[in-house]
Amino acid sequence: MSDMLNIGRSALLVNSRALEVVGSNIANAENPDYVRRSLNIGDTTIHSSTNPLYTNFTGSGGVAIKGITRASDQFLESATRQTGADRVRSEIMVQWLEQGEIALANNKSDIGSQLTKLFGSAEQLSAVPFEPALRGQFLADIEDSVARFNQTAANLSATLNLMDGAAAQEATGLNSALAELAAINQKLRPTQEGTSQQIALLDQRDAALAVVTEKLDVQLDFGANGMVDITRSGTSLVDFNTSSPVTFVANAGGAFDLEVGGAIQPPPTGGTLGGLHRAQSKIAGMSTDLDALAVQFAAELNGWQANGRTDGGAPGAAVVSHGGTAASLTITGLAGDDLALASSSGVANGNILAFVDLRTAGGTEQKYEGMIVSQAQNLLSARSESDAAIAFDRATREARNRVSSVDLDREAADLIRLQQAYEASARIIQVARETIQSVLAIF
Repeated sequence: MSDMLNIGRSALLVNSRALEVVGSNIANAENPDYVRRSLNIGDTTIHSSTNPLYTNFTGSGGVAIKGITRASDQFLESATRQTGADRVRSEIMVQWLEQGEIALANNKSDIGSQLTKLFGSAEQLSAVPFEPALRGQFLADIEDSVARFNQTAANLSATLNLMDGAAAQEATGLNSALAELAAINQKLRPTQEGTSQQIALLDQRDAALAVVTEKLDVQLDFGANGMVDITRSGTSLVDFNTSSPVTFVANAGGAFDLEVGGAIQPPPTGGTLGGLHRAQSKIAGMSTDLDALAVQFAAELNGWQANGRTDGGAPGAAVVSHGGTAASLTITGLAGDDLALASSSGVANGNILAFVDLRTAGGTEQKYEGMIVSQAQNLLSARSESDAAIAFDRATREARNRVSSVDLDREAADLIRLQQAYEASARIIQVARETIQSVLAIF
């Protein structure tokens, strides 16, 4: 009878614990960092001997908890980390390349439309070269063109500065996750496998790893008890309970760098920092192209002016000046009478007629259009990459969630099953008690 009591008692304890696990699953059904748990149950075997001269007796002593199982697949987890990193990288690229496009558009006051207007003013002036109002309009359009170069350069510079701020913030979040992983490693080492404490720490570990991998491309090395070390290009970022912070370094006119321990790391290629770096490289390239375009605009305009003659017969003075950048482009303040509209041979509108020759395939206007087309192609490519990455990540997460996430229907079925098992266990004890009472009643 004592065996029956022990069997019933062990079953009650196990089923009670199993109900707690199911309750925890239900309570955390909406927690994205929670992985479904199940109780690992096994038989309790009794070995005994009634007499040394006879063989040992082996029998069942009920059930016992062997540990808690975490419904996690390491391959699906790894794939999800990779697809998640690809998704956020492409999304960040689209986000910032769109900002670059907005910077070039300059609130629908872009350089290209102003250059077109400038050539229209030159055409009007060529018909009536001595009209003061048309000369004033021509100079005003040159001034507006310069202003748009200045504003577009300022827009791109502001975008690059915002990207520096975003990258610095991402590096801060990365360092917090690295420090958290080091602390989790230290807690994981002494824990026993299959315990509630270890399972909870593994959930925290995977959540922190998702943060790290979605910010930067790194290499993971899993060890005993679920601990993980992190390296990048041979440099340790997490070594057991020690983390090495990643330092953001801004580069004027170029994409940012990352340092670890004072050493420059290779450019990031994955995660948000990888997306920021790629996008910033492209926008910095746009800013460099704009500076070259501004220098070319000044050279074309001043060259055209120098080839002509003013009303007084003098060679034309420079219309604009610059310091090598679009931001430094300025007008020299010439008056209408200072415009060299006549040709060197004395034709009154000879030089202004030649102004249209600046609209060549290699001219400022055409090169600006090429710059816009290149930016549009970069953005279109980034959007296509993002759509593919999002779809791939969604499919991978669905596969992972089929294994790891909580299904309330399944948990409800387990509750019914465990309730019935609990009642059956209680019935065993009741039968053992009634049997004992019946035996005692005989005496």
